[in-house]
Amino acid sequence: MIRKWFGLAALMLTATTLLSLASCARSQKLVGLSVTPATATFGGVGAQLQFKAIGTYIHPPENKDVTQQAKWSIDSQHLVTIDAPGLVTAISDCGTGNVMASIQEGGNYVFGTAFVSAAGVGTGTCTQASLTVAVSGSGTVASSPAGITCPGTCTAAFPLDSTVVLTGAPGAGASSVTWTSDAGGLGCSNSTATTCRVTLDANASITATFQ
Repeated sequence: MIRKWFGLAALMLTATTLLSLASCARSQKLVGLSVTPATATFGGVGAQLQFKAIGTYIHPPENKDVTQQAKWSIDSQHLVTIDAPGLVTAISDCGTGNVMASIQEGGNYVFGTAFVSAAGVGTGTCTQASLTVAVSGSGTVASSPAGITCPGTCTAAFPLDSTVVLTGAPGAGASSVTWTSDAGGLGCSNSTATTCRVTLDANASITATFQ
């Protein structure tokens, strides 16, 4: 009888242990995320870098490559594009930013970042931005600060991150002006019936259409 009870107790202990292990395996939890390399500088426009997202788990402890599962983003516009999970392509020689990988698992949100900089940071190339105006229809566009009077002088350089106000003056046969920008490019941050305000954190092209 005693042997029988000992045998039963051993079976129960084994079953409890197995259930505990299975429970641990099912409840593995992501607690941290890091991005490698942690810092990077691009060699120029078109240069690519492949980043990896490494997840830190508990129950049991483990590090996993979660590059494909992560959501990738950048906090600086007009610096890079993200073409595939972790694959980043430079589209400017100027600027810095943070590439971020994040994962949401239920109510658990984790993220990691990497600092990136463009090849021209710290050089004269990155102290100015070019603004180009195209005119369609009858009218002229002038800038404040001065630099653009289009038709005539339609492209000018202004200090990077400065604000330029374009003012349209309808010509013969026109009474209004509308402002448009290249797809994906900088546009008017604020506009009125005759003006367009542009904040130049990158080169920009604006078209004024007079009707």
